[in-house]
Amino acid sequence: MERSLPQPAAELNRFLSELDKVILGRAIEWAKKCYKTALEALDEAIAACRGKELSIEHRRAVWYQTCLGPVKVRRRQYRDGRGRYRYLLDELMGMGKHQHITVAVQGLALETAAVMPYRRSAEVLRKASAIDLPHQTIWRLVGRVAKPYLEKAQQELERFLQTGEIPEGEGREVAQLMVEADGVMLSLQREKARKAEVKLGIAYEGWEKVSKDRYRTVNKTAFAAVGDGDAFWAGMSLKLQGKYDLSRVGATIVGGDGASWVKEGARYVNGRFQLDRYHLHRELTTALGKDRETKAKVWDACERGEVETGLQVMADAMRRVKGEQAERMVRAYNYLLDNSSGLGDYRLALKDQGKGLRRTGAIEGNGDKLVARRMKNQGMSWSVKGIRSLLCVRFLVLEGKLTAFLLDRQRREASVTVPRRKIRAIVRRSLIRDPGERLHAELPALRGPHASRPWATVLKAISQGEAL
Repeated sequence: MERSLPQPAAELNRFLSELDKVILGRAIEWAKKCYKTALEALDEAIAACRGKELSIEHRRAVWYQTCLGPVKVRRRQYRDGRGRYRYLLDELMGMGKHQHITVAVQGLALETAAVMPYRRSAEVLRKASAIDLPHQTIWRLVGRVAKPYLEKAQQELERFLQTGEIPEGEGREVAQLMVEADGVMLSLQREKARKAEVKLGIAYEGWEKVSKDRYRTVNKTAFAAVGDGDAFWAGMSLKLQGKYDLSRVGATIVGGDGASWVKEGARYVNGRFQLDRYHLHRELTTALGKDRETKAKVWDACERGEVETGLQVMADAMRRVKGEQAERMVRAYNYLLDNSSGLGDYRLALKDQGKGLRRTGAIEGNGDKLVARRMKNQGMSWSVKGIRSLLCVRFLVLEGKLTAFLLDRQRREASVTVPRRKIRAIVRRSLIRDPGERLHAELPALRGPHASRPWATVLKAISQGEAL
């Protein structure tokens, strides 16, 4: 007995609500076949272009993870002169030995993983595209992509520390360079320690106005590392040397919260330490509370760089209080004393060159944007290796270098080349069949007993590219 159909209007409305999804599914199926045809033809071209030392063993099928979804491709296995088994098509496409993921999918997976948890990244890709990768695969992909980048960076750092040799850079010259640093604590798992500090540094050349009372930094450079202060500043200095000629920078200001490793940075970059006003204000407010008069006197003395005057005002105020407030004032007094070299407003020392410059403090927002927002809270915990890998990928994404890095990696891993003209001809032949014909052929409803129904008429017009 034939299944009864709803009234034409209701059925048409329901069908139209999912029409884009239906057509997209058909288009993807057609695209998968084109992709399979193109790659298997490319494998034929590789076999013709291979070196004489490579012998063909057999052909094996594998599922490629593409933007179209999984596509099963048959390709040849080769054996080289040293007895190693290789798949040249995989190498040409930039795929790993056990992860057959196209460069385009790698880029999308890494970009989403850089801004959201791995599970959420996999879910978003699955809902928004045909890409279906387990979150564990995305996690492994982050580590695999970051590993060669981190190894190269470590080699350059060790060479720099041993020989003082600086890689050739841009050699930019600027009137002033602002450098700020701060630490972000992250929870650890499967490590001896419970916490690890990510040391974050940014450098920028100044500010530009975005809107009323809003500014943004100019030509920002960011660097992060897990380790001691010396290793961090060596890496930060190396990155800055690749961009600037530090010997020709007019003035370098190093801002921070007063931590000893932050102040050490002034020595590495030949700069002057400046205590962030946010931390100074917080310490004075905690110690003095509602005593605005004393707070104003200490603040003004610090701004002018009159450290002794500020300390004397604090000492006089401490004699008038007892208990917990006295303890807070002692802590604030010691804080001012420890950071006396950075209390004065740096702009006063620059005189005319300091006009138009702003206070330091951009590191506070950047600590949240670059590290904490992705890697802190929400019950997250990490291994040290996982922190380094994700920071590496995250910075590649934020600096707009990820795509170039993946393509360069694909080029270096490919051991066989096929003429570009031949590749274009292969792709052109795989696309020569009209997709409209295939779509029409795979929709039996257009020729079935309900071909005259309104919804079938609409679908037939769309499949043939006619206006409704």
